[in-house]
Amino acid sequence: MDSLQQKFEQVFNSIKLDDAGKTLLASDLIYSCLVNEDFTKITLILPESSSLRKTLPGQIESGLKALDEINRVAVEILSEPPAEEQGPPSQTSRPVQQPKRTAYLQNYDAVIAVASGKGGVGKSTVSVNLAIALSKMGYKVSLFDADIYGPSLPIMTGLRGERPLIENNRLIPIEAYGLHTMSIGNLVEEDASMIWRGPMVHQAIEQLLRDTEWPGGDFMILDLPPGTGDAQLTISQLCEVSGAVIVSTPQDVALLDAVKAVHMFTKVDISILGIVENMSMFVCPHCQKETPIFSTHGAEATSKKMNVPFLGGIPIDLAIRQGGDEGKPVMATDVSHVATESFKNIALNVIKSLEAL
Repeated sequence: MDSLQQKFEQVFNSIKLDDAGKTLLASDLIYSCLVNEDFTKITLILPESSSLRKTLPGQIESGLKALDEINRVAVEILSEPPAEEQGPPSQTSRPVQQPKRTAYLQNYDAVIAVASGKGGVGKSTVSVNLAIALSKMGYKVSLFDADIYGPSLPIMTGLRGERPLIENNRLIPIEAYGLHTMSIGNLVEEDASMIWRGPMVHQAIEQLLRDTEWPGGDFMILDLPPGTGDAQLTISQLCEVSGAVIVSTPQDVALLDAVKAVHMFTKVDISILGIVENMSMFVCPHCQKETPIFSTHGAEATSKKMNVPFLGGIPIDLAIRQGGDEGKPVMATDVSHVATESFKNIALNVIKSLEAL
């Protein structure tokens, strides 16, 4: 029986680079080949002008996925070897154990995952308004909706029914409120159900990361689905995430799941930037009385207990809900609103946490 290395060699030898029959195996294009269980990452060195940039990743992906041992493939393309690792390319098919999570989004200074242990805590609301808050501070920000089953970015950013342009087989991010955005919700019908198993979710997220012409910049905000499953693991494998922001409400049932999310990111070596307490209290617009509908200060207490930063609280407010439903986030439309100050404070604390890391 052929070894995994021999199988890789056969795949690379079957890929022809030119009419003369030169194969990928015989070239010096492969810089590294890394394998971790059923996941492999191939790094290629190709100049920006090379036409192979359009065709070679797909050939490699389809060839390797045909192997029984490989289910997930990431192809990274660099113009030249990393400065700290200049030298001859690695052996083209020498699998090693731990791939670096640098396949996608390397052109951003910081990649921030916004996550929650359970649904309904306002994670997407925080993602959108945090991204806009950072943009208003002068940073170049992109926003990726990684929730395949329940994408909400098109609604919250006023992009319902919008479709991204395609140029040179690349998706062009849709711009809204100074952000470059992408969501599967902008590629399928709004009422379509994604009845997919885990591997298909992984493939969809990877394809959106790989085939989108992300412009790069200061921050990429990843709006993750709730829970600690396939999407979170996919992101941890395919991206170098700078840190995670955990969103919770103050009540115990939400905090228990938030703690699980913290533990999950810790296990995959992603730092926790802090916890956000959403729906921290309701302030009556008539008498200004504060009512802690979902308890109060629970996320702050949990942050102290887990020794992670508390990033701030966000009140229950009609303007936040209306802004999300109407595609006009409060952070973009009402600079004087009390919730706007909350999101500004959270954005500043996220930057402080990144600097501390």
